[in-house]
Amino acid sequence: MPYEDCGSLTATITNNLIGATSVGYNTNYDLKSQPNNLANVTSATYNVPGSYTILQAGSIKGSGFTLCKQVKVYENRAIKAKLEVFCSILKITIEDDIVAKAYSTVEINWGDGQNNSIWKSGDGPMTRSYSGAIPKISIQGKHGLNVACAGEVKFLDPVAVENSIESIQIKRIEMQSDGKITLLYNGMEKVSSEVFYSEGNGTYLTTGEVHNVALPGSIILDKGFSAEKEYRLKLASEDNCGGKKDSREVKTMVLDVTPLEGEISLKWNRYIDDNDFVGYQLFRDDAPIESFTSIDDLTFTDKDIDCNKTYKYQIVASTSQVNSFSAPKSEKMLSATPDKIKGASVTVEDNNLITADVVLGENGITSSYNLVVERAQQGSGNFTQVSTDQNQDLHFEDNTVNTSTASYCYRFKYENSCLISTDFTEPVCSVLLRQSPNELTWNDAVPFTDGLDSYDLIQSESGTLTPMGLNTTFAIDLTNQPKTEFSFQIRAKSKSGNLLSFSNLIKYEQNVMLLIPDAFTPNGDNVNERFEIKGLFINSFKISVFNRWGQVVFQSDDILQSWDGTINGANAPAGYYTYKTEISDIEDKPFVKEGTVLLIR
Repeated sequence: MPYEDCGSLTATITNNLIGATSVGYNTNYDLKSQPNNLANVTSATYNVPGSYTILQAGSIKGSGFTLCKQVKVYENRAIKAKLEVFCSILKITIEDDIVAKAYSTVEINWGDGQNNSIWKSGDGPMTRSYSGAIPKISIQGKHGLNVACAGEVKFLDPVAVENSIESIQIKRIEMQSDGKITLLYNGMEKVSSEVFYSEGNGTYLTTGEVHNVALPGSIILDKGFSAEKEYRLKLASEDNCGGKKDSREVKTMVLDVTPLEGEISLKWNRYIDDNDFVGYQLFRDDAPIESFTSIDDLTFTDKDIDCNKTYKYQIVASTSQVNSFSAPKSEKMLSATPDKIKGASVTVEDNNLITADVVLGENGITSSYNLVVERAQQGSGNFTQVSTDQNQDLHFEDNTVNTSTASYCYRFKYENSCLISTDFTEPVCSVLLRQSPNELTWNDAVPFTDGLDSYDLIQSESGTLTPMGLNTTFAIDLTNQPKTEFSFQIRAKSKSGNLLSFSNLIKYEQNVMLLIPDAFTPNGDNVNERFEIKGLFINSFKISVFNRWGQVVFQSDDILQSWDGTINGANAPAGYYTYKTEISDIEDKPFVKEGTVLLIR
């Protein structure tokens, strides 16, 4: 039994012959050629309708063999056809091309509840009489009784037929501000089309407008309509054969525009329920700003606007057949004095960067604005602007500072697009940390507009945090630090508990320092009597002193112990002695220093 499918087919190829070797396949064998150029494949795909042969060739026990399998791909493309209307006669002409010839028959469903018509390749046009509205007609290619698949259904819509009264439809409707309605429609020459309207109560009244022009036709309705009311319109057409047909209903759109503080509110009426509904599109100053795909999306708030500028809005409802435009409406938003700035804070990021964060109020805020930032060194009161014009960055960065030498104060003012501004905030100032050999001090800066709660001292390497309250000094013990390099920073907390601000970073380095004399005079005058070594930042210490023969004459592991110039209680001879010191710093890193010292008698 052959492989069969519609449109396309993928055949799985498997060798079922036990003992077969050197097996290959030709997936489109012409039934005539020698079975050469065989391939070892496991599947073959056929995308074009037709009959195909898969050839298998190989050998069993030294003897060659060939086998064939048939593949059939049936046509499933839609039939090409043309619909024409002649008064009460429908005429369908089917294009007798390669697609149509691939089907056994073509079935025509006229949509009138009567028997379907059957067309075969070689037949001429098919006709049928009708009365009333022309239904949609479907055409489908059919294969034989034993074939499960059929072709794609082709629909012939009488609305799309140029010489059909069904094609007379309203394509565009636009309400004007003065109540006039511009209507664009597809008309037919010598076919009278009359325009009717309804105010939504189901009763249609004639406008008295009757036209019989070829497409496209344009009508301006001036019947005292109101741009604030919605209307339904339709065309009633009659051809020379007595055929009558109403077009689809269309509805005018009504846009309501309300100016609010800092924004403009827009809403519009719901369009007619229609399976062909596409969506609404909102225009501002003749450019689209928002699209809506749901028929129930009926509101929008425009906040991306400026004060002192008037905007023109228009809503358009679209189906696959018609576009309905509202009358344009123009408004500008209301403006008010903006609320004062809710909060601001500053913090030191590094030696040349301070960042500020600002929280705006709620009312009087516009989409475009200017946040003015002014700066002064703490205590000077000489504020100058450091922000650019039309600055809209609520996270402001100031990289023209030196945070290790000065504290900087900032104040902020908001100005909306209506040029209405707030007062400046109270200044907020960065924390400046200073160092001395035994003490850390910092200024009593308040980095937050909502007030200062307390300071904390942070030892960065260990992460140790020391609460300082509102104190601004701290005594530091340099000999009790865990590393040779360490740093401190102040952290300020706001009264709200939600904000933190950091000072500059103070760094200390504890490198080993040794002071070793190159001579001493143990002569009893109490001046330079001992070979005494002094040092800082030392964890362990050991010294050995040698005479010129390499013998140890003095040794100690206490830096506070020094050599008095004696050997076993007797004065050592004058001259040069060699010393060796072995030390480690507070991180236990070892160091060795060797040298000579002169003993003078």
